Amino acid sequence: MRTQRLSRLNWRLRREQRRARAQRQRDTGSTTPTSEHRFEHQDEGTTNMARAATKVTENTKRKRLVGVASEKGGVGKSVTARALINLLRSQGTRVAAYDADGGVGGLVRVLGTRGPDGRLSDDQSPVEGVAYYNVRAEGERNTLLDCISTGEPLIVHDLAGGSLADLMRIVDGGDGIDGLLAAFEEHGYRVTLLHLVSPEVGSSASVARWLELAGDRVDHVAIRNTRWGRSEADFPFWHGFTDGKGVQKGGKTREKLLALGGVEIDLPSIPAGTFAKVDADNLPFSSAVSDSSLSITERAHVSKFVREFSAAIEPARPFLGL
Repeated sequence: MRTQRLSRLNWRLRREQRRARAQRQRDTGSTTPTSEHRFEHQDEGTTNMARAATKVTENTKRKRLVGVASEKGGVGKSVTARALINLLRSQGTRVAAYDADGGVGGLVRVLGTRGPDGRLSDDQSPVEGVAYYNVRAEGERNTLLDCISTGEPLIVHDLAGGSLADLMRIVDGGDGIDGLLAAFEEHGYRVTLLHLVSPEVGSSASVARWLELAGDRVDHVAIRNTRWGRSEADFPFWHGFTDGKGVQKGGKTREKLLALGGVEIDLPSIPAGTFAKVDADNLPFSSAVSDSSLSITERAHVSKFVREFSAAIEPARPFLGL
């Protein structure tokens, strides 16, 4: 079974290489504005956008591999990946998507292509649907690196919670990620990490670990999941606080991320009941805004979420190569 699975993965990668080459040939001579031209017209009024601008320069021109990451589960990684990929594709951006949690991941479940019977297709194109692999399986985790052989300009991986140790084994034998990052760099890719932040200390600890291992060799975007609130007090270990004994705690990881040129944005919230219905029906957010199975109010909830997410992601667009 594993041999068959690996054969399918390798076949998909070879197919996507051919498709990517064909697409690049079709795009030759295109008058579509480059990422540099688009960036020149972006609004740089906010503080976060100003921070991002200091990091962009030549990195904007490079291909991007984006990892939606947190060592802590249940912080909103898959929701963020779904919202980001769905938004960009709806705007006409070509995105190659991968779910590192195998065929049971929340990303492939919602954005994966389906057959006439409504079942998820085993053969998933990362550009049209969502390719998937099990990052915890020794024979499959290499997909994270091997996928860049397709040459796709923007690749997004929804990384399974707690998978950093598995990524460290791809090239570096479990000792850091220097070799992995070097491989991306050698093939012209700049890595961007989207760090999900929740109120718990574990999510801040995850960001700290990634900063320790990757430093400024990658670009960092912290995403506060506002389902738990919007104030700094709702994220004590991220923003820092003074305890009852007058001891200052937390906040250092955020300071380091911003000092490295990272940006911080918010993932908008959506009413729990509305999200539960959208999720149960495997609806992409772009489809849910007009799905008649939802009430007018629920569709309004989704529309508001999409608008707010589109605005929130603006400071991070340069780190997506856009």
